[in-house]
Amino acid sequence: MKLLKLHKNSQVFKIALGIAIIVVCYIASVFYTQMRSLDSSVDLINNATETQLELENVLSLISIYETNLRSYIITKDESYLANRFMTRGEIESNFKRINKLVANNPARVKDVERLKKLIDYRFALFRETLLLSKSTLPNSVALKEKLRESNEFTESMKNFVYKTINAEGDKVKIHNDNHQFELEDSIISAFVLVILSLLILFLSFNKMNVDINELKKTNDELKFLNHSFNEAEKIAGFGHWKINLQTNKYTFSDNFFRLLGLEPQSFVPSLENILKYIHPDDIEYVKQMHLHSLSTYFPTSLMYRFVLPNGDLKYVMSVGSFTTNGKGEMVKTGLNYDMTDQFKKTVELEENNKELISINEELESFNNIVSHDLQEPLRKIQMFVSRIESEEMDSISAQGKVYFSKIRTSANKMQTLLIDLLNYSRTIKGDKVFEETNLRELIDHVIDELSPDIEDKGAKINIGSLPTVKVISFQIEQLFINLISNSLKYSKEGLAPEISISSKKIEENEVFNNEIISDEDYYKIVVKDNGIGFKQEYAEKIFILFQRLETGSKYAGTGLGLAICKRIVDNHDGFIKVFSELNVGSEFSIFISKKV
Repeated sequence: MKLLKLHKNSQVFKIALGIAIIVVCYIASVFYTQMRSLDSSVDLINNATETQLELENVLSLISIYETNLRSYIITKDESYLANRFMTRGEIESNFKRINKLVANNPARVKDVERLKKLIDYRFALFRETLLLSKSTLPNSVALKEKLRESNEFTESMKNFVYKTINAEGDKVKIHNDNHQFELEDSIISAFVLVILSLLILFLSFNKMNVDINELKKTNDELKFLNHSFNEAEKIAGFGHWKINLQTNKYTFSDNFFRLLGLEPQSFVPSLENILKYIHPDDIEYVKQMHLHSLSTYFPTSLMYRFVLPNGDLKYVMSVGSFTTNGKGEMVKTGLNYDMTDQFKKTVELEENNKELISINEELESFNNIVSHDLQEPLRKIQMFVSRIESEEMDSISAQGKVYFSKIRTSANKMQTLLIDLLNYSRTIKGDKVFEETNLRELIDHVIDELSPDIEDKGAKINIGSLPTVKVISFQIEQLFINLISNSLKYSKEGLAPEISISSKKIEENEVFNNEIISDEDYYKIVVKDNGIGFKQEYAEKIFILFQRLETGSKYAGTGLGLAICKRIVDNHDGFIKVFSELNVGSEFSIFISKKV
């Protein structure tokens, strides 16, 4: 697997190919040097061989001249002397060739110079012998002596020449051996060079084959991506475009044309052609912004209208920015996406907002009515009922007293309901000013406010450690008023209520909005009582507006208290949950976000 990855690694292949090319170049240079050396060896062998041949030619000519001279002495035939000077000319020619052949060998040059002197001396002996043989008073003794001297000198000269020829022969043998060795090296180098060249060709072919397959695969993926992108454009309702600032060439995608209600590539992409489909009121603005962008390279974000061929209007958002292509040319690319539905929904939302503002104003008027106009007659009813009970009760029948008691109870219940409605309205409309609040101090204030009810019930309230939190103080105060009042209201008959309030550690499996939460995210405050409790199946129902589990007259209430608690906790990006057991008690867990 590692080898396969290395084989497909382009960088590794480049390094290997570079090393192989360097090795091939080195071997090629060695091979070239060897071939040059072979050429030099051949030249040296030829040179030595030619030198031998020329020296042998010189000896041959000397031998011929000596034979002719002896023949003349014996026969006195002048024809044996006819070519003597011509022969001397041939020897001179031989020496010229020998001088060229040994020009680069100083030792051999000296040998040739010595040989030339020997030849000159030998010709001098020839002349002296010839003169003695032609003398009118022949001296046979002197002639024999001269012939003997000539013969000895010729032998010594031949020995010198053969010594030179043998030296050239030895050199030829050495050159032949070197030539054979270099030839073998050259064959090996040529073989290695061919093998490496074939290896490089194989690697290159194999890599090229891999690259072609990768290119084909990439090309197929690009085709698929292009197809997917075109389909995505159709689904998302956008089209892309680009402008080459160097060539001033515009390019529009197929879906760009579809946004105009046209078939793909229905016209030649250009600024002039696209302006024909822009709403007349938007043309000048779009044109100026676009041309200014092309001159300043500043990104654009424009919203304008297209007029489709069928007369419909289409709102589009066009965004564009600048980049450079592979050639280093500046190109502006962008997207046009259909904003028609979003624009219509925005207009509709604005209309709905206006309607909501009107409804809120009406609700505000309703709150004013509840807080003032409705409570005023209610207070008067309560006041007159109280006066009648204190001044006229003796003259009222027993049934009338029952009626007055029901009137007083209903008036008090109505007042409680109005107060709860106002409190709930305050949780929605009130100013949400968050401030650092010491919960212990806040609960002490709540207990002080509820002290008459706490004393009446003989309740015991235990307060544990509580943090300082950033909250909407008056809402959190209302939250604890409602929870403690709820515990007092639903306490067991004949058993003093026990209420505990403390901060607890969040359990590891606690979840909110499908996410696990921790102490880093929320505070957890627990309010626990020993009241009548309820079935756990009603744990969600009790936080709904006007929902009451106990409807008897013994447990008076409006069904708004816990709904107000939930609304307050929601305002603090938190949540509230309850665990209850019938005839055992209830435990309310309040989670308040630390990130408010």
